[in-house]
Formats: sequence, structure tokens, C-alpha cells
Amino acid sequence: MADLSVPRLGLANPFIIAASPATQGVYAVLKSAAVRPGAVVMRNYRHAAGGGTLLSPSAADMRAGRHATHSHALGTQMRDAFKSHQEYYEGVAQARRQMPAEVKLWVSVGHFADTITPGVDWKKDWTEQAVELERAGADALEVHFNTPGVAVAGDRIHDFYRLIYNTTRMVKRVTHLPVMVKLPLESTDPLRAMEAAWHAGADAVGPTARWKAFVFELDWRRSLAQPGGGYGGTQALPIICYAVAEARLQGIDIPMYAGGGVFSWEAAAKLIMAGSDAVQLGSLACCLGPGAVQSLMQGFSLWMDQAGHPDVASLRGEALSLLTMPAEVAEERRRRLGAAYRQAGVREQLCDGCGYCADACWYDAIHVKDGKAAKTAKCIGCGYCFQVCPTGALYLPEAGDIVASVFQSQGS
Repeated sequence: MADLSVPRLGLANPFIIAASPATQGVYAVLKSAAVRPGAVVMRNYRHAAGGGTLLSPSAADMRAGRHATHSHALGTQMRDAFKSHQEYYEGVAQARRQMPAEVKLWVSVGHFADTITPGVDWKKDWTEQAVELERAGADALEVHFNTPGVAVAGDRIHDFYRLIYNTTRMVKRVTHLPVMVKLPLESTDPLRAMEAAWHAGADAVGPTARWKAFVFELDWRRSLAQPGGGYGGTQALPIICYAVAEARLQGIDIPMYAGGGVFSWEAAAKLIMAGSDAVQLGSLACCLGPGAVQSLMQGFSLWMDQAGHPDVASLRGEALSLLTMPAEVAEERRRRLGAAYRQAGVREQLCDGCGYCADACWYDAIHVKDGKAAKTAKCIGCGYCFQVCPTGALYLPEAGDIVASVFQSQGS
């Protein structure tokens, strides 16, 4: 059975339920912790917001790991679970006492909006919170710089990276707990942000792909989404994977718990293979509940065993070879696939003569005659026609095997 532990973060498994409605207040924390993720991040005090959720196209698509997006919706705004700092600290202590021992309780400190709100002595507030949360029994602190909302930070002339550096140092000075720094991709240079936290002594960084967005219907008065609300989904996965991979390739070796659009165990595996140590689950957890988190965790564990991966640590960064392969290997992959595209003919029995292939061809290399497509000697093997064919008349089922054969022939 595969070892799912993450020693670099002290977690029993790589799944972290992010600060969200799924972790707001003691009841939500205990409900989320019951499925035994690696950690639960208790949501910030005084920053409850959101009136439900808008899933597109549907919750069924999110539950199945298919393409789906999530934005804040209208409805009754969620109220803070606590009325004072003292109640908050007592709630942390209560949650820690009642949670499964193997599940870590991380607690968010502050909120990015504090730093741009006039009249808020956020430095004093954040350091006091850090001290009291340690006394209350938190296992780690999360300095929360991802809201989303960096994009609306006034005129944006503030030095965001200096802010990350100084704030991380400020919190580290007053606590013995690990300090995790949650960071945005929105309106920032993710690598600079990660480096700022890393050099300031952060114990881990959590780059998260979520944005401000304007979601609306053509009949805009009927739009359910909150204008400018937080937006994310499966489309974010390749973006956050690249940010993680780039950081690793640039030598940023700090422990990482990235997140963004992870609605399936496959997405979680890809994020770890891109270089993240662990995976944040936000939208999935708060929109679908602990059952969906548990299913994802079980699917990941089963795949690890079936694929023969011994542990999460050895899986981390495995896909980076795609970005570091020698130029001659990359060229050979292109050559073999291009040759296969050129050689593959049209399966006439499946062709309905729609003409999409001819419309997408830029070499006049495929024609439709008498209701059937036919390739010509002008074909260069670019593959455009294969991508647009709706019936499978142009299809290369062994494409993955063809490019994999380059590695196999080199013994890698």
C-alpha cells in the first residue's frame, strides 16, 4: 500500500481543505476533519463573505471531475462564526480537542484586505492573533494573501513582494509554529511572491489559482453570480501546474501546497507530479462537502496502488521531465507524431463530409469530394484536422504510445 504521508509538511496525506465556508467555525472544521484529510485550514476571523456558490455547468460535472467552474453567488451572506477574538481562540482550542489527532489544524491569520484598509492596525492585529492561536493549540499558521483580490488593491503601486517578505518575518518572530503563506497567481509574478516568502523564512507556500471575474448572463438582470466574485475551475489546473513547475525548475525548493480547480483525484495527482508536495481543496470542499473530498482521496490512494507508486514523495515532480527533456528528444517526439498524422488516412465509413477538416487545413492538403474527406500529398502532419474531426474519421488512437516510444527507445 502506497505511503501517502508528506514528511516535509508533517501530514498524514497530501490533502488540505483550504480556508473556505468548509472551514468557517468549529462545526464546519469538525465536519471537514471527519474524513481525515492531511490538514484543515480554519477560515480567517472577521472575514466571512459569500452567499452560496454558482457551479457551471453543474455540480454533477464538478463531482465527476469534468470541466466545471465556480464563482461566488448571490444569497444570504455567511456570518462569522465568532463575535470576538476571544471566541475565535476558544473555537480553535475546541476544534483542536475534538478533531482526529492525525489531522492538522492550520489557522489563517489576517486577510490581505486588512493591509489596504485605512485605519486598520493590521500589523498589531496579525501578531496578536499569531501569539494567541499558538496558545489555543493551532498546529500551523497560514498568512493569507490570496482572497482573490490583489487585482483591486487601489492603484497597485504598493510593493506586494516586500509586503509578503516583511509580513512573513513579522509573524515568524512571534510564533514557534510553522508559518505557511497562501499566495495568489492573480495580478502578481508567482515566482517573486514565492521567493519573497521563502527568503523570509516561510515553512511552506500555497500558490492558489483563483481570480476576480465578471460572470453574467446576456439577460444580465437574471445573473446569479456576484459581480467581481472569486472565480476558479478546472481551467486553472494547467496554469497552477506551470507556476509550480517553473518554481521547482528555478530552484525554489520550499514545501508547497498548491491549489486551483482540483475537482478530481487525477487533477490532484497532476499538481503533485508538477512539483507540489500537497494539494489544497477549496471549491470542491465547500461546494460539494466532505463526501466529495473523501471520494477524491480514496480515488487517489487506489490509483497510487494500481500504478505502483510507492509514496507521494517519489511522485512529486515526476512530470518535470516534460519540461527538461533534451531538444533532440522533443524534436523526435514531434517527428514521430507528425509522420503518424501524415500516414493516417480518412476512415471513410465514419466521414460525414462536414468539411471541418478542410476548413482547418492551412496547406490545402485535405479536400471533401462526394461527401467524403480525402488527404493529399501536401499534408505535413500538423494534426489540425485530427483535432477538429467530430466523427472519428480522422483519429490516431495510438498518439500517446507514439510519443512515449521515444522515451522507451532511450530506456527512460
